[in-house]
Amino acid sequence: MKRRNFVAVLAAMAATGIVGPARAQPARWPDKPVKMIVPFPAGGATDIIARILAEKLTQEFGQTFVVENRAGASGLIGQAAAARAVPDGYTVLLTGNGPHAINPSLFEPMPYDPLQDFAQISLTSVLPLILNVHPSVPAKTLPEFVEWIKENPGKFNYASPGIGSPPNLTMELFKSQNGLDIVHVPYKGSSAAITDLIGGQVSVMFDNALASFQHIKSGKIRAIGVGAGQRLASLPQVPTFKEAGYPDFEAYTWTALVAPAGVPAEVVDRLADATAKVLTAPDVQASLSAQGAIAASSTPAELEERTRTEIARWSKVIELAHIARIKL
Repeated sequence: MKRRNFVAVLAAMAATGIVGPARAQPARWPDKPVKMIVPFPAGGATDIIARILAEKLTQEFGQTFVVENRAGASGLIGQAAAARAVPDGYTVLLTGNGPHAINPSLFEPMPYDPLQDFAQISLTSVLPLILNVHPSVPAKTLPEFVEWIKENPGKFNYASPGIGSPPNLTMELFKSQNGLDIVHVPYKGSSAAITDLIGGQVSVMFDNALASFQHIKSGKIRAIGVGAGQRLASLPQVPTFKEAGYPDFEAYTWTALVAPAGVPAEVVDRLADATAKVLTAPDVQASLSAQGAIAASSTPAELEERTRTEIARWSKVIELAHIARIKL
């Protein structure tokens, strides 16, 4: 995105009241609807998780939590809108590790700081990534896959939804840990990438269970490893990386609830407690599982530490992969 375009977006947000001076905290919170910004399009995993959470928080607090999609620019637009919202507890953000922990090492100048501009509330889910291959790939297990790539350096391609996306960086991390030479082919989104994986134009890609499930079940692609601590109930036949002999490798994305910095501590604590409560409900866990996600909560301090740790982690991977920063 051109910087002048981004500035124009921020100006438009200011005109509509998204950006503005702080207001006094109402005596009782919440006494009106709460906006939950999602920095991705409707229909994706993060959006679906946000709507599940919003419905339950509506029941918990007796006020409507309204999901608002502000997609674009790898999550920058929605994330920046939330960072600049009035910190009165009536705007929150359901974000992912891409906008919250990877973007700081991909873009400059950054329009927000994930740690300084947000009050961390709670982790909400972990979405394991699955290593999928085209059926023509001879490797049936992760060790066989690693050996196959080593025997054919530079001869095969892997797809991702785009440069700097979690699946891209996850493969780069796996490459570096195992000395693999496989060429990256970036796409504009997961759908285009998985279409070419099905067609055999690329041989392998990491993707989440929601995007992969139907194609694995139909036999159009083959899953050989899942980056979770345990096997997925929806794909019980697919071993974890740990089971396959890679105990130190994790492959997942995550979602989390945050709010603009300066929101009253009481609101943060109430939201964190309510989020932890609703995520233990069996129906919520079942709904998240259907999206290939695992319900997971945290304290605000734990989410801050996770964010800090992952910013540093992915910064090193981006540097190792020689991915240049994108100028805004």
